[in-house]
Amino acid sequence: MLNLRDIYRKSDGFTLIEVILVLFISSIIIIPIFSILGFSIKSCAKGDEKDQVMMNGRYAIEYIKNDIKSADKIVSVDKIEGLDKKFPNNIGFVILKINEESISDKYTYILYYKKNSSIIRIAYNLVNEKYPTASFNYGSNELCEFADCINNTKIDIENSIIYLELDFKHNSGERLRLKSDIYIRCPIEY
Repeated sequence: MLNLRDIYRKSDGFTLIEVILVLFISSIIIIPIFSILGFSIKSCAKGDEKDQVMMNGRYAIEYIKNDIKSADKIVSVDKIEGLDKKFPNNIGFVILKINEESISDKYTYILYYKKNSSIIRIAYNLVNEKYPTASFNYGSNELCEFADCINNTKIDIENSIIYLELDFKHNSGERLRLKSDIYIRCPIEY
């Protein structure tokens, strides 16, 4: 009669069934691990996209708010000839800052508008308070990217409030809407 000890001594390796069984059990353990790893990587990438859109949006809102708070006057884009036609996708008003100490660029007119998926800040510097035209030379810089819509910004002249509303969208489709109410302490010319 054969006992187990004799069977194992005669055995030189694994049988085909043993190998298949080990592979099956290993795949049951390894496949979920890779699934969890893939899910974690996708979640991190989605979180990074959300953070990127959020940082861009918050930076833009704070930058525009600081310009509005330091304004000496808020002027409708309709008051500046050709501005609404040249920059049709704008926030609807121009920020006027007066620098009493400067002679060459005493009056600075600032406008924000959307170009492609970016918010652009343009500035006109003038010596006198006469409103510039849209054909005037201006400086510009890109404030942020991922901008989707800036046209929802409204001015409540009666209560002296600007309702700043900016929509952002990442290339992957991640959306974000940021709003801020800004009380205006300067004159409004609308």
